[in-house]
Amino acid sequence: MNKKLTSLSLAGVMLLSSASPVFAATKEAIKETKAPSKMEQLVKEGEKKLEEVKKDGKEVKEKAEEKITEAKEKVEEKAKKVEEKAEEKSKEVKKEVKEVKTVDVKATTQKVKLDGKDVVIYGYNIDGYNYFKLRDLAAVLKDSKAKFGVEYKDALVTLTKGANYKVAESDQKEVKAMSKGMLTNDKVMVGDKALTATAYKVDNSNYYKLRDLGKELGFGVGYDEATKSVLLTSGKEVKEEKVAPKLEELKEAVKKELVNEKEVRESEAYKKADDKVKSNFENAIAAAKSLLADEKATAEQFTNELKALVEAKEKLGFKADAKVEEKKDAKAEEKKDAKVVEKKDAKTEEKKETKEVKEEKKDDKKEVKETAKEAK
Repeated sequence: MNKKLTSLSLAGVMLLSSASPVFAATKEAIKETKAPSKMEQLVKEGEKKLEEVKKDGKEVKEKAEEKITEAKEKVEEKAKKVEEKAEEKSKEVKKEVKEVKTVDVKATTQKVKLDGKDVVIYGYNIDGYNYFKLRDLAAVLKDSKAKFGVEYKDALVTLTKGANYKVAESDQKEVKAMSKGMLTNDKVMVGDKALTATAYKVDNSNYYKLRDLGKELGFGVGYDEATKSVLLTSGKEVKEEKVAPKLEELKEAVKKELVNEKEVRESEAYKKADDKVKSNFENAIAAAKSLLADEKATAEQFTNELKALVEAKEKLGFKADAKVEEKKDAKAEEKKDAKVVEKKDAKTEEKKETKEVKEEKKDDKKEVKETAKEAK
């Protein structure tokens, strides 16, 4: 019975749906209402994914911006460090340039001898030392055991011991009486070793300290005080060249002598001294002060002034602080002469005594003979 009712119900529904257009429309409407909800779901899912993509994209962008900022900061930091180093280096260079000072140089007046023979070479005297050009020295030594070659290539000078040197027209030219010079560190090689020598650039040419060159190139450098001559030897080395006091040392010595100027004037010795001695002292003081104020004053001028000060003070009975070499030598010579005289006198006295003894012996012999004669 139930099965029949169910079949009838289904048949009725089918009949109604096919027979009634209203029912069919309602069914379509239901279908249509269901379709958009899926679309909406898809749209929502799409929007959600889009939001996620946007969010991911934003994060990527933010990370990229962070990395760019970090990179920029690092670049700026490095640039700052480079700039600081460059500035520091610039300051050092400026300092070095500032420290490079020019000095007054004058042509050397000392004679030069090589193995006992006079040679001609022009150079400068700087603070008591002789400085010569490499080529000029090579020209002087070219026929000696200490000869060396000079080669200039790729802005580098190379000296070769024992090599021949061909004299050029530009060699051995006379130098100015006075000029300006500054220290230079232009590189020079002796074989495969760098030359260690003090050098000054004067009028676009380098002049090297003679004693330094002698040590590096194997020739001797000496000095003969009597003839004021520089002695070069191509064989074994001789005694070192005597060094004159440096300019700064002489200045300090003069300043030291001026310290007790007031004390000297207030002394009894000064008050009792005659006008000539006083005037001599005052002139020496005034000249010393004037010399100290002169930036162009030379070592020779200070040496002479120091001697004048010492002599002026000693005439007033004051002992000078400075030791004047020339005076010491004179005293030594005086003592030496005195010893020689003393020795001569001793010899004379000895000869005299010997003569007297001989004469006494003769007299004794004569007396003996006469006594013997009388006895006979």
